[in-house]
Amino acid sequence: MANDPVDEAVVDKGVARTSVVIALRDDLRIADCIASIDEDVEIVLALNGPSDAVLKLIAEHPRPLTVTEIDDVGNLGAAYNAGAAATDRQYLLLMDSDCVFAPGVVRAMVRAVLTAPVVKGQVVYGESDGVLSKLTARVREFDEGDYISALSPPLIYNREIVGHIGGYHFDELIHWCEDREFDFRLQLAGIPVVYLPEARIFHDAQHGFANMRSYFRYGVGEGIAQETGVFTTPAVPVVWRLFEASRTLAQCARVKGVGAAAYYGLLKAAFHTGTVHHLLNDPYEVRDRYPVSAKRTRMVRSIPQHSTRLTKAQMRRLRRAHWEAGRRIERVADLSVFHPDAAGRDVRSAADESRQQQA
Repeated sequence: MANDPVDEAVVDKGVARTSVVIALRDDLRIADCIASIDEDVEIVLALNGPSDAVLKLIAEHPRPLTVTEIDDVGNLGAAYNAGAAATDRQYLLLMDSDCVFAPGVVRAMVRAVLTAPVVKGQVVYGESDGVLSKLTARVREFDEGDYISALSPPLIYNREIVGHIGGYHFDELIHWCEDREFDFRLQLAGIPVVYLPEARIFHDAQHGFANMRSYFRYGVGEGIAQETGVFTTPAVPVVWRLFEASRTLAQCARVKGVGAAAYYGLLKAAFHTGTVHHLLNDPYEVRDRYPVSAKRTRMVRSIPQHSTRLTKAQMRRLRRAHWEAGRRIERVADLSVFHPDAAGRDVRSAADESRQQQA
């Protein structure tokens, strides 16, 4: 659908109905990110613990910016929800502050989302001369590049999908794995993610062990999501994780080389350490906010970390977990409800008005 021809006048209207939403804390590279936005779209900055330097940059920036702020530092899901609630635009394009758009990408993604409800572009990972920087780029390419998913950025979606995927954009309890949980709900609703490889963004080179810190945080998010039942929990955790890690690292070695696989092994260790850290310490203090329906969704064959693709059995179990939490996520029978004929309406929902706080 994303390749269907669309009249440029219709694309212009779509651009006018689009917001680029960027979660931001203390990254001054946001200036380059904003400069790469080459269309007259709304730019929404969702601040979470901004530094004085970032606040000064925003105050002096020549482009109009919509700014909102949350108190929960580091909660990307809550930041994106606040960004969605701060705008009434129909199409939300999620971006990171350490990335820049290639010329024409914003328009290409808007054109695609007019005929497909969710569209994912491609990340090109930068490299420096350091060995770890090169290995980080190889592992990131492997970890996200061999399957189509709704992991952001760059991701654009029609906000009308929210009513079909549980009534909320992102789960604010889950830190650092919010887009993975978003992807699972899309699958439960039968809403496909259209891949647009020519829509490229460039990720700044990562240095040292910064990527290991990211995987540690992903592990914390995994632990929260397992406890609330929106991710599956391995029935035999140690055996499953050893099997999954062995299979994934062997595949990484074949595709990206032994060095990348060895580094990926360290990242996996950081990931599982993060999960254990949550189990022991609850670092984000979320357990007191769990819904009463929260419980683990145990399966012998759990969802691999290196994928978002759900089996039919996993979909049945996750759908039941959502039902028990009061969220009935059914398959969308007719995707034409997201057709551009429906564009232009104000689809701001009550969940948006309350910043998508979950019941």
